Amino acid sequence: MNWHYFKIAWRNISKRKLQNTINLIGLICGVTFIMLVGAFIWDAYQVNTELRNKDQQFILQSTYKTDGIGIPLTTIGALPKALHEEYPQLVANYYRLDGLTCIISNGSDNFEEGVSLGDPTLLSMFGFDLYEGNPKTALEDPFSVVLTEKAALKYFGNTHVLGKNIKISNFRGDRHDFVVTGVIKPQLQNSVIELTPAMQSDIFLPIASEKYFGRNIDSWENIYIAGFLELREGVKPDQLINPIKDLVNKNMDPEFSKNYGPQINPLSSYYLDDNNAAVKKMIKILIYISGFILLMAIINFINFSIGQNISRLKEIGVRKIMGAQSSQIAKQLLIEYIVLVFVVILFCLPVYMLVKPVFDNIFMRNLPNLNELPVYFYGALFILTLLIGLLSGIYPALKLSKNGILNSVKLQLNKVNKKNEVRKGLLFIQFSVAIIILTSTLIISKQINLFINGDMGYKKDYLLTVQVPRDWSVEGVQKMQTIQKELSELNEIKNISLSYETPNNIVGRTTISSTSGNQNPIASQMITSDSQYGITYEIPMVAGKFFSTNIVDSNRVKEIVLNKQAVQSLGFKSADEIIGKNIFLDNDEPAIVTGVTENFIANSMHSANTPIIWTNVSHNTIFRYFNIRLEAGSIANSVDKLEKRWKELMPDSPFQYQFIDDSIRKMYETELKLQKASISATFISLLIVCLGISGLVSLAIKSRNKEVGMRKILGASLYDLLVLFSKEYYIIFICSIIIAVPISYLLMKIWLENYEFRVDLSVFTFLGPVILLTFLLSVLMFLILVRTTRFNPIEKLREE
Repeated sequence: MNWHYFKIAWRNISKRKLQNTINLIGLICGVTFIMLVGAFIWDAYQVNTELRNKDQQFILQSTYKTDGIGIPLTTIGALPKALHEEYPQLVANYYRLDGLTCIISNGSDNFEEGVSLGDPTLLSMFGFDLYEGNPKTALEDPFSVVLTEKAALKYFGNTHVLGKNIKISNFRGDRHDFVVTGVIKPQLQNSVIELTPAMQSDIFLPIASEKYFGRNIDSWENIYIAGFLELREGVKPDQLINPIKDLVNKNMDPEFSKNYGPQINPLSSYYLDDNNAAVKKMIKILIYISGFILLMAIINFINFSIGQNISRLKEIGVRKIMGAQSSQIAKQLLIEYIVLVFVVILFCLPVYMLVKPVFDNIFMRNLPNLNELPVYFYGALFILTLLIGLLSGIYPALKLSKNGILNSVKLQLNKVNKKNEVRKGLLFIQFSVAIIILTSTLIISKQINLFINGDMGYKKDYLLTVQVPRDWSVEGVQKMQTIQKELSELNEIKNISLSYETPNNIVGRTTISSTSGNQNPIASQMITSDSQYGITYEIPMVAGKFFSTNIVDSNRVKEIVLNKQAVQSLGFKSADEIIGKNIFLDNDEPAIVTGVTENFIANSMHSANTPIIWTNVSHNTIFRYFNIRLEAGSIANSVDKLEKRWKELMPDSPFQYQFIDDSIRKMYETELKLQKASISATFISLLIVCLGISGLVSLAIKSRNKEVGMRKILGASLYDLLVLFSKEYYIIFICSIIIAVPISYLLMKIWLENYEFRVDLSVFTFLGPVILLTFLLSVLMFLILVRTTRFNPIEKLREE
């Protein structure tokens, strides 16, 4: 390699500081966006990578032929332990956890925390390192507790807390000291500490304390336990299918065994594959967006390079006269482009750190700093730089180096028409990509708006939930009802209800049928609540009433409320027809229907309306939340008064609330990330298009200054010049609309199929982006023309 080429390249780059800066802004934006997306993807793939023997570890989950029996997330509590004990040649280790919510106290500080109650194998199986404590014995004593660093700092202010106590309340309201026996060092995100966003914990308790909490993890009847397995080296998940079926057939009733199926998912990829592979799908879309942005930036670079280097044709011609070969000139120009791209990368590094906080918010997670990224990330960046330099520079280099000597001296290019066709084709691609990205962003935003602000079938305004102490007994329900009555007397509270579920977090499942012993029951979601639930959420009643009483009496006839979908699924023609009739639940238990509500969106818009039933908390005696609707007015003032009264009634229970709007947003976290990323991509793509058009039009006018001067002398107006220089761009733009709109429609139609409730793809949906881009193009062309034609034509003619 002749290093003299690099010296000349740097000299030529330094001569055109302003031109190169304009040229490089688009490329800097594109490459920085790719770096940020790449960092996000790398970070997502790091989840679970620090776990010991992760490639041999799996999450044991469930599938059911009949909905309503259990939930896919969990497994049978006794199954992982039984597999380890009866098939030790297959299963090397196991861990189970039962997710609880408990009141944790340290002195006068009380917090309601998610807690994991599980096997003592937690630390040794997954390889969690401790600041202090013995991993093998830390979770053996019934009243021991292991904290993460985050929890230790929260409760004690430091990590040297071995032997200190915290008080943990059970569901009967008892409080007991638990001794800290270990503090876990910080870990990368993993699916053990955070199985789901709603099931994460910084506090770990031993299975030996399950009686204190009234739990039974080892039961074959408990099908709501998260289970992890570590297989022997060389053992495949398929080898466990028959052993699992044998154990289930042996220990469960035939009806359950017929419906149950194991789902063994690798822990190494669980984060990416969970929730219908939502993270993987988002990563795939981000890769496409990044590719489009990079393509636009490269096209800009090519067009600018050709335009800017026309002024160097005389230099190229002189060099050819002096004996330089076309290959030498091409090599020189190509090296210039590669050096220029390396300059871009150097600028991208500080820009990455500058905009990283913005993208932390966009991706809703802290992206890694530059020093946290691996060496191969920079290796890939180096290769990307070479590819961009070669891809963007090879055409201009060959084009300019092969130009004839005479044409070069005249500052003219060979085959001008062919050159223009190439540049028009590149501009066509830019316009098309910009339309696709802008249209997709608009549709994604409309769908997100439907998620957040659409009609859910209940009113979300001024509605919040507060977790309550859990005493799942007759006395516990009566105590909550007394507190509920006291709180309802506040002027700031419109309605208040006690329940186990909220509309966006329905975990209860059951089956319903209109006759006893029905072999084809209807799967249904189940909510346990009191009679005020419908009023509080303002779910319209179709017939009957929301329970007849709230008096706690487990001996009286069980009452249920249905939604319209459940009534239709049971085969009744009208809501009035089912009032007062008995419906049979999954255990063939009869329940009398007291009311029917309108349908509403339970959980998310990914699924269609499902049958829903309510059971009375005064009969079922399980609860988790007060659902509170505030009176319209100052929310902050209302919450302050509510908190004050709460502390008077329940001084040992923390007041931790969440508005329904916020909890709904959490359900669509992946979609919100995609929306924010697509909006940022839209801004970048529009910037690149604007820069590209600015450069091309300015260069076109500059190369035709003599013609412009003559036209101005002959009386051409600004409008005439605008038509002259913009008509070819409008023709290209119209062609790109014809191609890009159908592509946008197909892409968004495929994406929207993930949701049962979705926005309509009307003509107006695609008309908006087109009008916006047309307006932007018109304004841009006008401003460029005003700026570049503001000269005395006589002076330009004299120069020519």
